[in-house]
Amino acid sequence: MFEDKTTAALKAQVLSEIDPTVGISTMAGSYADAVAGPLCRQVSEFYKTLPGVLSMLFVDPGSGIFLDLVGRDYFNLTRREGTKARCSVTFTGTAGTVISAGTAFLTATGLEFTLLAGVTIGGGGTAVGELEAAQVGGAYNIAPNTLTRMYINLPGLTGYENGQGEGGTDQESDEALYARIAAARQRPDTSGNGWDYQDWAMEVPGVGAVKVVELAHGPGTVGLTLVDSNYQGAGEEIVEGVSQLIQSPGHRPVGADVSVVGASDLDINVSATVVVSDTTPGEVQTALTEALTDYCKTLTGQKYGEVYYRPEDDLPYTLYYNRVLALLLNVEGVENFASLTVHGGTADVTIQAGEIPVLGEVSVT
Repeated sequence: MFEDKTTAALKAQVLSEIDPTVGISTMAGSYADAVAGPLCRQVSEFYKTLPGVLSMLFVDPGSGIFLDLVGRDYFNLTRREGTKARCSVTFTGTAGTVISAGTAFLTATGLEFTLLAGVTIGGGGTAVGELEAAQVGGAYNIAPNTLTRMYINLPGLTGYENGQGEGGTDQESDEALYARIAAARQRPDTSGNGWDYQDWAMEVPGVGAVKVVELAHGPGTVGLTLVDSNYQGAGEEIVEGVSQLIQSPGHRPVGADVSVVGASDLDINVSATVVVSDTTPGEVQTALTEALTDYCKTLTGQKYGEVYYRPEDDLPYTLYYNRVLALLLNVEGVENFASLTVHGGTADVTIQAGEIPVLGEVSVT
């Protein structure tokens, strides 16, 4: 922005401003040249800091740490931390074998989980425990039976199978934090209207979007439906976190009856048969999966970024069959299609008010 404000350029500009009629030399080595050099060097250094000042005053998603400073100091907003995934695990082995708390299990790619509480294999040769991810992040929402190794072998333990990992979310992105700052600028705090409830819920780690119904069950009631940062229905831990925050001092108005629930996932399975050129059905499937994931997230974001006055205003919404078809035909290399089914049919999919579309199985042949 100020790349042209170098020491040499500023010095030349200053010396050129000296009136030649006053008899002061501006030649190299002159008194004026010697004085202007250090001064212009300091001014040049000042210009180098100005982009940072502008980033503080006029933040955008690329402002980095200044987003955190502006959010904290001016809007009482802090970046949401990520959350750790958890999953169940079933052990098999010799009765009486103890698996201690903290025992680690890993996926083939090195994602680590630890046992939360120790368990003992019973007379039937099995035991059930709960694992927690070693780090936060959506990458830890692992598929069933993907924990394949341990750091050590335990005598008496012959096998283990994990369930689906759930609840892992990434730290809030710059784009998401900026969106909350922009919303806070546009909607100053009031006395507990629907937008306030949405802002409060968005403070909780793991929350990705919130829908608010101001008269959910009549006067004096408010209903919140939550989506997590992975754009899936929020789990119990996130729901409880939002409930506790809203009930804490300085949040909900006295007497308000607030209900908080997670959205229900509606799995959207897609199957297609295509005619391709210079590509393969597998590559088409990968590209289509990415496009459909974005489409589902867009639908969810549009629905769950709103405040509704009454339940009657919170209407069902639609995932359009023709939009899915367009996404398929826009994949590079797809010449035509022989069949396409979306959610088991060839019609638009109606999504109820408390549901969100979550991409299920995508099959392209």
